[in-house]
Amino acid sequence: MTTESKYIHNALKQVHHKAPCSSVYGFSISGLATYMQFPEMNFCIDMGECPLSATPIDHVFLTHAHGDHARCLMRHHSLRKMMGVERDSVYYIPESIFEGAKDWIRAEAMFEGVSEAKFRYPEIVAVRAGERIPLRYRKDMVLEPFEVKHSVPAMGGTLYLHKRKLKDEFLGKDASEIIALRQAGVEITREVFEPQMSFMGDCLGESLLENRSVFDSKVLVTECTFIAPEDEPMSRKKGHTHLDHIVHALNELGDEVKCEQIILTHFSMKYSEKYIRETIAKEIPEKFREKVVAFI
Repeated sequence: MTTESKYIHNALKQVHHKAPCSSVYGFSISGLATYMQFPEMNFCIDMGECPLSATPIDHVFLTHAHGDHARCLMRHHSLRKMMGVERDSVYYIPESIFEGAKDWIRAEAMFEGVSEAKFRYPEIVAVRAGERIPLRYRKDMVLEPFEVKHSVPAMGGTLYLHKRKLKDEFLGKDASEIIALRQAGVEITREVFEPQMSFMGDCLGESLLENRSVFDSKVLVTECTFIAPEDEPMSRKKGHTHLDHIVHALNELGDEVKCEQIILTHFSMKYSEKYIRETIAKEIPEKFREKVVAFI
């Protein structure tokens, strides 16, 4: 480690990036704040800070309860009201922390002086691993949460593009035949779920292989809190991912990795940008190097 690594490499300045499925606006440094906005998907992961760019986004997924990921969740709700956004946003919260979140939301409102008579919960939805949830304002997109291992209960998720396609046995038939089949009550289409973006939240590196379907998504967003070789034991102690764990997953899966892009986030503030970029370029296997992006 060089002495420069002690400097915070990004003091809450929003990062802009173009991913295959959406542009990405956000910030993610361990212990400071994490939020990642995907405007074209009308979706945000976590709300550790709430810039004005987040206010148009209707769907927010909270991965876990730590303050650097959660503290501005209701700030988002308040800002939308203040700016005249009429429809309610939807906040997807892991079932394991849902009741605690309700208590926290109510307590925050009371602290700010909202009376019991005027208090109303925002649109909050408890989510469970494995269920597929159509997004409220994007009916063509489906969210599927999954559990990950962290120091507290936590979840990641995958966003699917939901389509209906013509069944194989009807391919090649002309329009009049298709219309006749439909009028006769024949089911001519099938549901298709195309994985667009998976996100891990905060987690131990082993969660990547325990949820290996995330590597089928066009984009995978995964934390990489620790990268220095001597910090691998710390990553396990703190419930975070080390760069070595990502390298191991990539090497083990090989051609099973279908991602067009893998976005690494949540770096420890003790590393410099230069150290992060140089270490990733050195350690990521050459086969995957062009796919991997540091979100800094």
